[in-house]
Amino acid sequence: MIKSLARLLRQRLRKSDSLCRYGGEEFLLILPDATAETAAELVDGIRRDFSAIRHQHRDEHFTASLSAGVSDSPSPAGATELIDHADAALYRAKQGGRNRVEGGVARIKEN
Repeated sequence: MIKSLARLLRQRLRKSDSLCRYGGEEFLLILPDATAETAAELVDGIRRDFSAIRHQHRDEHFTASLSAGVSDSPSPAGATELIDHADAALYRAKQGGRNRVEGGVARIKEN
């Protein structure tokens, strides 16, 4: 399933985008010059298409879903802050019923 998802992600991303496996079942997408809304729409389309793929294990066929968190910042934010906000959004998606995309905006703290 991870290979199927990675293949789908590579097909959908622009040449300027970056994709890496971030954890066991997690991927990190970097979408330069994309708003949170644009990124969420892209990832939601990937989510829908991934859930339509029939996977096979031995004689059984099954489908799988994915949850995603999207983070954006109106001003330059550090990578750690953006990832933390995306991770929090991912957990909101999982707690909200899975098979969904949640977003968040990283805000820079003013001193």
